Amino acid sequence: MQKIIFILIFLLAFNSITEAQNRFRPGLKAGIATSQVHGDTYTGFDKFGFDGGATLNAKINEKWKAQFEILFVQKGSKHIGDVNKGDFSYYLMELNYVEVPILFQYQHKKFIFEIGPGIGYLISSKEADHNGGVINGIPFYTTEVSGSIGINYQIYKNFGINWRFTNSISPIRKFASGASTASNPGQRNNVLAFTLTYTFGNAEQP
Repeated sequence: MQKIIFILIFLLAFNSITEAQNRFRPGLKAGIATSQVHGDTYTGFDKFGFDGGATLNAKINEKWKAQFEILFVQKGSKHIGDVNKGDFSYYLMELNYVEVPILFQYQHKKFIFEIGPGIGYLISSKEADHNGGVINGIPFYTTEVSGSIGINYQIYKNFGINWRFTNSISPIRKFASGASTASNPGQRNNVLAFTLTYTFGNAEQP
């Protein structure tokens, strides 16, 4: 009787582990972030940086999934003047974040559409202009709440590519003028990221 109970417990445990492996799939991603800052008077996604980290995908049903990520993302702003037009200005803002997005994903064949919130923690910042490093600049907030929308495409088996747009919901710091409104309280990050993804486990065929 004890042997039968032991076998039943073993089978239940094995089934639970197998189910968890089928439902939860870890992964990695790495690529490029191009960014700008709304409210810094410059335009264009001219600041390039790294975007990458670890992912954990949870299958809800055949179409819907949820994905938790821990990423290192380099954001900010960059402007190089055009000397041919008499513009000798230079500006650089470098912001390094540890970011945790939580995304809800819908799969259609080889495409996965995603949307969700995220929270970021600022681990370092730097500002410079044509005079050198900015010493007494407006301080940055240490946390950032953001929203993301994106598209994944399965290239081959466990490999995919991801395009994602992320926009600050909360401001990253006050405007230089000090002016603010309820709907526009300060500067915000705008990020376009392009990454290569790899998901561990058996590849799901669309």
